[in-house]
Amino acid sequence: MKRVQYDRYGGPEKMYFGECDMPEVGDNEVRVSVKAAAINPFDWKLRRGAMKLITGRRFPKGMGTDFAGIVEATGSNVGSVSVGDEVFGTVDFKKSGAFGEAVVVEASHTAKKPPQLSFAEAASLPIAAMTAWVAIIDRAQARPGARIFINGCCGAVGAFAVQLALARGAQVAGACGSASRESARTAGVAPVFGYSNAQAYTRQGTYDAVFDTLGTLDVGHGFSMLNPRGVFVDINPTPTRLLRGMLSRRYKLAFATMGIRHLHEIAALAGSGTLRPAIGLEAPFTDALAVIADAETGRRSSGKTVLAF
Repeated sequence: MKRVQYDRYGGPEKMYFGECDMPEVGDNEVRVSVKAAAINPFDWKLRRGAMKLITGRRFPKGMGTDFAGIVEATGSNVGSVSVGDEVFGTVDFKKSGAFGEAVVVEASHTAKKPPQLSFAEAASLPIAAMTAWVAIIDRAQARPGARIFINGCCGAVGAFAVQLALARGAQVAGACGSASRESARTAGVAPVFGYSNAQAYTRQGTYDAVFDTLGTLDVGHGFSMLNPRGVFVDINPTPTRLLRGMLSRRYKLAFATMGIRHLHEIAALAGSGTLRPAIGLEAPFTDALAVIADAETGRRSSGKTVLAF
């Protein structure tokens, strides 16, 4: 089986197309023929060694976490999906390997693909939508009348966060780049601010939750934007941010892995149109090395970049 892999931690130059043997399908696993795989910043952070204390030094390692495809085989304990089902899901980051022709994954890390979605759209859901779910529904507890501020409201996670918050009846304000402001307004964000206008974020009052998708909002400033019971939700916990945030019960962390159990709910919302994936670029798997490198070095399109098989 061909996949994108690497033999040591490092930059884009460490990636190459390699052959690997498929592992046996465990009792609780499925083997999926990959039809599309979405690129996430997390993928190249893993290759750079950001989690090497957990991922270890056994090489070669495959790249890629989010995928959509067709089930080829199931383990003896799997009853949620069957051979031939169209599914989407995410690979445990300690294994990765979604940028390949097939992948073996825990059945609990998959959900049936809504028929309304293409494979590329479904592959764009897992990490971004799971992160947004944990942040907006579990941590911010979005509800009718709640006021939520999203820093980076037009990014992959931010866009899903906006959609989830609005679906729960919350009012959403946010910050984004100047080129994205009109699309943010169209999505229902009001008011929309530029990143350089941080002192104006509370012009219309404080918030029940501030969600920083980018790691660029000062934690102290974020706290100042909250009402007395508000929470600051972070997905980029550097040591400095953690130290500052952990001194307050209002600081909450949100990670995609916390949202795996919500994949079926995410699938239902995507099927109904409540969650709307945005594809910026769909490229053939044969171009994977160049496409990943482009995304990693900042040459990105608006919307998700997806590899098609």
